[in-house]
Amino acid sequence: MNDTKKQADAQDSRDYSAEERYDRRRAKITALLKWLECEFFGLFIFLSLMATTLFLGRAGKFIFGTCGLICYICVMADFGMKEGAKAHIKNTVRGDCVKRGFGLTLGLISMLPALASYIMLLLSYFKVIGSALLPFKILNLGLWGYIDLFAPNMQAADMSAVLLAVYPIMLLIYPVTTYMTFKMGYDNEDLQTKIMYKKS
Repeated sequence: MNDTKKQADAQDSRDYSAEERYDRRRAKITALLKWLECEFFGLFIFLSLMATTLFLGRAGKFIFGTCGLICYICVMADFGMKEGAKAHIKNTVRGDCVKRGFGLTLGLISMLPALASYIMLLLSYFKVIGSALLPFKILNLGLWGYIDLFAPNMQAADMSAVLLAVYPIMLLIYPVTTYMTFKMGYDNEDLQTKIMYKKS
């Protein structure tokens, strides 16, 4: 059984690329661009589900936000798994030294644009700058439904302070999802099998 697993690992670890080491710089740039990919899919979520808020009210906003959140998780999970697998191959075949924790670094980098939008929201709430709710919502299209639960219009004065506490929790999807799936890709784990059979 162990021999079979080792053979499968060796088969999965074949490296056809010419690069000697895992390209950390490329991975970091890609991580930053993943936020943009999340917002690209968030735009489709926005266009598809915005109408649900008109018919379902707060429930529609919750559905809208949940779909966007799931979309973000899927984008970051796919990125983390692929980068983790690449790092595993470079470690196995090329002898490069990429740690599992590098997935956390990538997740934090991908979170930076969303974090910048949060800082902008804070400054707006405390009246350091004018109302920034519209650009904040545009920069978080996939989460618009959730944001609308606490900020139903574009005036910072009408925004609930709860949003300032809840949004950072939603930001954690970037580092947490990327780190967990990077580790799974690094350890050559099958996500589908893990979910179906609940293997630890």
